[in-house]
Amino acid sequence: MTRTLQITRALMTAGLLETLRRKDLYVVLILTLLLTLGASAFRAFGVQGLEIFVKDVALTAIGVMTTVLTVLIAARQIPDEMQRRTIYPLMARPITRGQLLLGKWATATMTASLCFMLLALTTLGLLLTLGVGVKPIFVQYVILKLLGIGWLCAMVLALSLYMTPAANVTLSLILAFGSGLFGRLLLMAHWEHDLSALWLNLLYGVLPHYDYFDMSKKVVFDWDLAPWWVLGAMAGYAVLNGGAWLLIGWLRFRKQTIG
Repeated sequence: MTRTLQITRALMTAGLLETLRRKDLYVVLILTLLLTLGASAFRAFGVQGLEIFVKDVALTAIGVMTTVLTVLIAARQIPDEMQRRTIYPLMARPITRGQLLLGKWATATMTASLCFMLLALTTLGLLLTLGVGVKPIFVQYVILKLLGIGWLCAMVLALSLYMTPAANVTLSLILAFGSGLFGRLLLMAHWEHDLSALWLNLLYGVLPHYDYFDMSKKVVFDWDLAPWWVLGAMAGYAVLNGGAWLLIGWLRFRKQTIG
């Protein structure tokens, strides 16, 4: 366990340096600058009566940008190593493929979380500057989003071992943005069946539910804090379901021929 943590920490450090080299954080800084300029326009004309609209636009923008960045970051972790053949020096060391997969997941999660936190804190500062109030539920929104980023990285990383990078990014974005829609369509298509039907619940449970990690609308409409046991349950879902995705990826990766 100690060695696994050491390997994961080393891969995370290398991944962060690679992120700086690829200038991913510069993209986030540019997006943050655009948010700032947009907020300046609102400030010039005033936001009185538009508080809900401003919060909705800001949090929707954060959600879209975070999801896209997370998918792109996670999708390239292993395929890029193979394409540049830098995976050979890694595998030449006493590192198992499971440890490498776990380290790559931690790297993607840390990088994407850093991007999200930069966007979220900037947006919070801009909203407060504009005089738009934000309730404490914003803290729960951030926590749940970070759990969702970890879950999404696990899914994308697993799919990257079965699909080409382009197909992986496309499918992952469809599953991420359409997760809520897929569930509603399933329930609408079988509305005549009782919701207690076992097969319907199993099918609904198998579908990816990235939408579970989004509390942006509750922040927009100033809901009170959700019970903390709900966030605990979501943390359990993220760990179990994300772990299942990593297991699926490992089953493929452990037998995959590298070359």
